[in-house]
Amino acid sequence: MEIMDGLWTAVLGASAVAPLATFGVVLVAYLTYRQKSHADRRDLWWKRAQWGIDSALSDADPQRRLAGMKVLVQLIGSDLATAEDAELMSALAVGIQDQELDRLASLEGVPGVRPGAGQRADGEVPLPSRNIAVPVGSAATAHILREAEKLIAAAKVRSGQH
Repeated sequence: MEIMDGLWTAVLGASAVAPLATFGVVLVAYLTYRQKSHADRRDLWWKRAQWGIDSALSDADPQRRLAGMKVLVQLIGSDLATAEDAELMSALAVGIQDQELDRLASLEGVPGVRPGAGQRADGEVPLPSRNIAVPVGSAATAHILREAEKLIAAAKVRSGQH
């Protein structure tokens, strides 16, 4: 009879633990799902960022460069972006501004071409990150420089460098 009482006690004890074990399994499954979901979203974010970076670095097509910059500005505002991503995007934006400013400076020596040609009187693009305003010769260049400024500002917000 003692054996039967011992078995009966073990069965009752196991049945009391079963709901707790089920809860534990469900909790682990949920946490695994959330982690995988976040990793998948982050992977898609990075694929979009790669496209934006490749496009923003395209010297051949100003419209593609502008589209890439706009994509990066949107992506850096995402909750998936990290502080390290923000630093990368900021450095990228500064590099693109440098390229555009170098290109504008090279036009200054070309006879008959003025960097501000074809622009309205307000054709200067303010670059607060550099404390300057730059006259530009094309709307595409103006848009690219403005988007680079937006990216620098958004990256500062994301990285916490208000």
